[in-house]
Order: sequence, then C-alpha cells, then structure tokens
Amino acid sequence: MLETEKGRAEVSKFTIDLAIRIALIAGVVYVSLLLLRPVAPLILWAIILSVAVYPLFKVMRRRLHLRSGLTAALLSLLLLVLLLTPVVVLAGSAIETLNAYAQMLLRGDHVVPPPPESVRAWPFVGERIYEFWKHGSADIRTLLASHVGEIASLGRWVGRIAAGVFFEVLQFAGAIIVAGVLLAYAEKLGETVGGLAGRIADARGRHFVEITGSTIRNVSQGVIGVALLQSALLGIGMLVVDVPFAGAITFVCLVLAIVQVGPNIVMLPVIIWVWFEQPALAAALFTVYTVPLLLLDNVLRPILMARGLQTPMAVILAGVICGTLAGGLIGLFVGPVVLAVFYDLVTAWIAGGHRIGGEDTSQKVDAVG
Repeated sequence: MLETEKGRAEVSKFTIDLAIRIALIAGVVYVSLLLLRPVAPLILWAIILSVAVYPLFKVMRRRLHLRSGLTAALLSLLLLVLLLTPVVVLAGSAIETLNAYAQMLLRGDHVVPPPPESVRAWPFVGERIYEFWKHGSADIRTLLASHVGEIASLGRWVGRIAAGVFFEVLQFAGAIIVAGVLLAYAEKLGETVGGLAGRIADARGRHFVEITGSTIRNVSQGVIGVALLQSALLGIGMLVVDVPFAGAITFVCLVLAIVQVGPNIVMLPVIIWVWFEQPALAAALFTVYTVPLLLLDNVLRPILMARGLQTPMAVILAGVICGTLAGGLIGLFVGPVVLAVFYDLVTAWIAGGHRIGGEDTSQKVDAVG
C-alpha cells in the first residue's frame, strides 16, 4: 500500500512538473511569435530568398574565392540592383508619360485618336462606344470635366495601389538584406535546421528539409524566373513598336504571370491596338514575336518546376495556385512546400502499411508451412 501511494505521488509530481515545463515552453514560444509577428513576412521572404539563391551563392564563393560574408554581401547588392532598377525605370517611364499627356492637354492637342468606323459594327455596345470615343477624341477636356468624381476615385484607387507596391518593394529590399545575413551563416544554420528536423522526425525530418529546399528553388525558377523572362521579352517588343505605357504594361504582365493568371489578357488588347495604330508589316512582326512568348510559360514552367523532384507536377502546381489564392505571393512558395511534404507523408504512410501487411502475410504463410 505504501509503495502504491509512493508511486502515485511520484507520478503526480512528474505530471505536474511536465505540465509546468510545457506551459513555460508554450509561453516562451507564444511571446516570441508575438514579437516576431510584425516582421514575419520579411523573415519568411528572407528565408525563401536565401534558399532560392543558395546554389548561386556557392558558385560565386567557389569561383571568386571569397569568404562567405563577402560573397553574401556581393550577392545581396546584386539582388538589390536587380530589384530596384526596374522599379526606378518603371516609375520614371510612368512619370514621363503622364507629364507628356498633361502637356498635350494643356496645349489642347488630341490625346485620344479618333475611333475607327468598324467600332460601330460591334454588337450591342458598338454605337455607344463609338460616340463616347469620338467625343473624347474631339474634346477631351470637356469629357474629363464631366467625370471629375469618377476620375478622382480612380486616382485615389491608383494611389492606394502605388503605395502598396512601394511598401512591398521596401519589404522585399529588406528581405534581401536579411537573406544576405542568413547566407553568410548558411552552413551553421543548415546544420541547426537539419538537427532540429532530425530531432522532430528522425531521418525523415532531414528528408523534409531537402524537399523544402528543392521545392522553393524549383518554384522560384519555374514561376518567378519564367515570369521575369517572359515579361522582359514582352516589354522589349512593346518598346520597339512604341506602345504607350510600355513599362506599366510590362509590370502588369509580370504580376499576372507570377500569380498564374498569365499576361494574355493584357497583351491581346495590345496586339489589337498595334494593328490599328502601326503599319501592317510592323504589326505582323510584333504579333509573330509576341504570340510564342505568351505560350513560353506553358513550356518552360513544367520542365523547371518538376526537375529533380519526386513529387508529381500536379501536386506542385496545385500548391502554387492554391497557395497564391490563400496567401498571396508568399503563398506561392509556402503552398507547394506544404503539399509536397504532405504528399511525402501520405506516400510513406501508405508504403508503411503495405510493408506491414506484407510482413504479416509472409509470417502467416511461414506458420502454415
């Protein structure tokens, strides 16, 4: 009886101590996450960037024979230039274009070209569009003065979008700097993360870390890389044929390509405009140049995203689309990582069930024998 009471007391003491420890750990984790919450997107972007460019970091360090810190600083500077240069060029192009249109309005020049007669033949709305377009072409000042409220609302909406884009650019620039710090200590951080994953899930934990890194790199190459290449080539084509607001249209194409909508909905009206405003030969060459580029992502993206991964392409693509819808641009990377790990867990669980079933069956056969 005494031993039983002593055993119960020890069990109760152990349970209380364990509960206190768990509560203390949970409290520390909760407070830490609460403190990191304002900068959580920046840290997450920094981790994604550091994982995505780590192969390039190793190549630069080996080829240039530099220390890790100096290589990380050089790579961060290169990424900042690649980020800020298009933003500065786009902002300068937008300001220059708007200033040119403002000067045309002040001089009383025709800002909007007259509508073609074929617009009248459009079903249902052709006549109204033709009259509205003709009125705007003949007297744009009166048209703008009669829609001051709508123009002011549109201006505020564009201003909010511009402010949001500016904030995202600043956040992304900060993430690049933090990613440089992470790359400088990449080897130690890799060992720490691998050890933590091993403590959580043994050997499979390190496998999950490898899946995460490979998925992030493939998504960055297959989505971000292809989107940058596609939008840059489209922008060059629009600059050659002198499309108005070419810089802004290029930026919209980049965003649409990243979120998996595609630049087609923007570029098809541009192609139509070129056929109306440019000579037939120039319009034909622009169309022949642009149409293959609109199909470029359908060819390159599956090749780059599935390279070196055992996870099916359908799972990665579903993670990209669902992650983007649920979490925006960060979800673009988090979604495929989560689905890839989940797919690996399910595959391992099913394989383990088959293995256990096979062992049981073989044991029964041996027993019967």
